[in-house]
Amino acid sequence: MNAHSPNRTTLTAWLFSVALAILPALAQAAEPAPVRIGWVNWSDTEITVKLAATALREHLKQPVKLVMADIGIQFQALANGNIDLIPMVWLPSTHKAFYDKYRDQLEDLGVLYEGRIGMAVPTSVPLGEVASVEDLNKPGVREKLDGKILTSEVGNGQYKLTLKAIEEYRLDGYKLVASSEAGMLNELDRNLKRDKWSLINAWSPHWMFSKWSLRYLDDPKQIFGGAEQIHAMARKGFSQEYPEVAYFFSHYALPPADLEALMMQARQTSADEAVAAYYAANKARFEGMFQPGRQSVGSLP
Repeated sequence: MNAHSPNRTTLTAWLFSVALAILPALAQAAEPAPVRIGWVNWSDTEITVKLAATALREHLKQPVKLVMADIGIQFQALANGNIDLIPMVWLPSTHKAFYDKYRDQLEDLGVLYEGRIGMAVPTSVPLGEVASVEDLNKPGVREKLDGKILTSEVGNGQYKLTLKAIEEYRLDGYKLVASSEAGMLNELDRNLKRDKWSLINAWSPHWMFSKWSLRYLDDPKQIFGGAEQIHAMARKGFSQEYPEVAYFFSHYALPPADLEALMMQARQTSADEAVAAYYAANKARFEGMFQPGRQSVGSLP
């Protein structure tokens, strides 16, 4: 049989087609598995996770998948191994109940920044009338607030702490009005334009404190705690499988002033644009958050 016989030609063509079919699969198999980062649709969290994702993709060439859901679902998914980490766990108070429930199935990778939660009112509400949560029981105050405590989604950590505050401070006649972060702040804005009082569940860092003049109410019973630390929490075993990513999150930090400025910029353009510009301007600082001399190897077998 000569070199150009039909059988030899057919066999060569078949082998070539098999090689073409296998090559993409081999290339895909060589890529590291994506890190699945859970997040809640909060302004600070969106900036935090998108900056982290940008840094991981740029420096480690590490694929990242962002998964959005409510905080309770995020903790459950983390404990079950359905996501890899969530960089938005507020401790020691806000998410204590979730953390205590799942702590044996989690790895704490460190603190990203500090924050605070509590009830807040516009500074146009006279300090002499409402300075603390206890003042909400003063005659006439509840009527001026329509008995409403505006809050974001139902069931998050701050929502549960506010239910406890209603009980501990005996705030009879008050009800939590839950919608979303945007819904809560839109109602605050409408009330301010009508010179109407508002009481909201606030947290910082957040752009709301840049847009409006607000103050936290004193909390003598410390229901909402003091300063909060926002942690990056991973599933058990994550740091062994993704050591470079775990190292990054253990060194990842954002100045609160930068974070609030980014949130305001995101409102004017978009979170993606704000993150891209900030990362480009601070690339050297982000590169310093990675382990020196190490390159990504993806997930280990």
